[in-house]
Amino acid sequence: MAAALLEEFGASDVLAREESWRYSKTALRALAQQDFIAADGQAAVSAALRERFEWAQTDGRRLVFVNGVFAPAYSDTSRVGPHVEISHNADNHLLIAISGDCTEPLHLVYVNAAASSASRWQAASEIRIDAGKLDLIEQHVGEAGPDVLGALRSDIRIAAAAHLQMTTLAELPDSASMYRRVQTAIASQGICRTTHAIVGARLQRYDLGVELAGALSRFESQGVFALGGRQHADIHLDVRHVARDTACDIVWRGVADQRARGVFHGAITVAAGADGADAQLSNKNLLLSAQAEIDTQPVLEIHADEVKAAHGATVGQLDEQALFYLRSRGLPADAARRLLIGAFCRSVFAQAPADLRERLESAIDARIPSARAADA
Repeated sequence: MAAALLEEFGASDVLAREESWRYSKTALRALAQQDFIAADGQAAVSAALRERFEWAQTDGRRLVFVNGVFAPAYSDTSRVGPHVEISHNADNHLLIAISGDCTEPLHLVYVNAAASSASRWQAASEIRIDAGKLDLIEQHVGEAGPDVLGALRSDIRIAAAAHLQMTTLAELPDSASMYRRVQTAIASQGICRTTHAIVGARLQRYDLGVELAGALSRFESQGVFALGGRQHADIHLDVRHVARDTACDIVWRGVADQRARGVFHGAITVAAGADGADAQLSNKNLLLSAQAEIDTQPVLEIHADEVKAAHGATVGQLDEQALFYLRSRGLPADAARRLLIGAFCRSVFAQAPADLRERLESAIDARIPSARAADA
């Protein structure tokens, strides 16, 4: 049963040889050899876990899934607007269709609920923005316990002149492993903006494929992963410009401490005929321990003329001069380090909706080490 689900991860003999998985060095062998039972979609959710997703600002517009299964007992759709159509079936497939402007956000919550032994689940969603605008929040939570392996696949379609703002907050315990795969197509003058805070978990793999399919379509992505212990995060972006005058702007940050490992692969392709494309990618990373590792691979492939494109990637440590300056102003070493790391991460959340920015920053702050950059 584990091997079947891990096909979603590319763990078969054939898929494991694909370039994206070879580069990431994502360790799937241990998961593939582990025995998993089917996760319980009717599992109870503790009060402590509910407090993490029962936000006042999303009351009445919240859909909760426990191990991939829709959970009416924890969901509340009483305030979903007239432009939102929601359906779901017994195969753990969710459909959201938007036909006009939504003035308040829609909140999707995926709960990883542990069983008595290692368990696994999978689900799928389809999101169609046929007209108007939608703010979508996707949250992943869980509690420590036996291992949980989840796989969630999404297909997003943004129609002409439609607009999606998607915010992802993934805070998972070390006993959880999560594979998230999103395919997005954006029509003429459509806009998709994504903001991500990725923290915790034994393994988080996030595959985001975007096709700028219509003229003047735009994609923006900002994100941070913050890791400690032996956690592993693998972010894989594949953006394809296939129409004229399209634009993408990608800004990601990574922080790894102790023996954690992060991977960022950002690929941008400008197809023949996609003249006037504007493609920008920036990825900066901090190593806080001698044993931590972050690999970054920006890739530009251009087959069109009159294109503006730039990419940059760095992996380094905290600026010692900046640390010295802060300490000379009376800040203790620990406080100075936390201040610099926090500022490094928060810079990517500037465009996030104001009511979400504090939650994203708090999730990252909780993962910033409270002590030195010494080996752990």
